[in-house]
Amino acid sequence: MNGTECLAYGALFVLAIALLLTNHLILATVAIVPLVLTSFKYSFSQQKKAQRNR
Repeated sequence: MNGTECLAYGALFVLAIALLLTNHLILATVAIVPLVLTSFKYSFSQQKKAQRNR
């Protein structure tokens, strides 16, 4: 993950928390979806890279 992706991931996290605290649940859900998709992308890509090196 490069610096730009890390910054975007952090911004989405802060946005989701701020929306949850202000009771904007629908908007918070929209902000949480990319966070979840990104976490799946990086968790599975690291496992594939580890298997290739064996």
